[in-house]
Amino acid sequence: MNKKKKNYPSHIKAGDTIKVIAGENKGTIGKIEAIFLKKSIVFIEGILPRIKYGKRTPNTEAVKVELQIPIHISNVMLWDIKEKLASRIGYKIIDTKKYRYFKKSGNIV
Repeated sequence: MNKKKKNYPSHIKAGDTIKVIAGENKGTIGKIEAIFLKKSIVFIEGILPRIKYGKRTPNTEAVKVELQIPIHISNVMLWDIKEKLASRIGYKIIDTKKYRYFKKSGNIV
């Protein structure tokens, strides 16, 4: 029996400012360039890219390619610019509209 993996909405969106909380880039703060919910990864603009070298042929030199590093969604946390701290988020309904807010400070995202 094949079970399909459900794509649930994420706590972060493209354009949000986040802080990396785990991995070799821990502590880095940057904006999200792209988000892939199917693979649960994000690309952050503040992270240095990896360098990969292509093969050298007799006629050409080796090609240097910079690859963006993907980070898993569970390793990032939303960053509150006003309070300068990372926080979990919650949801409030104000005038029949749903808003995200920071649980530590109460500010709306």
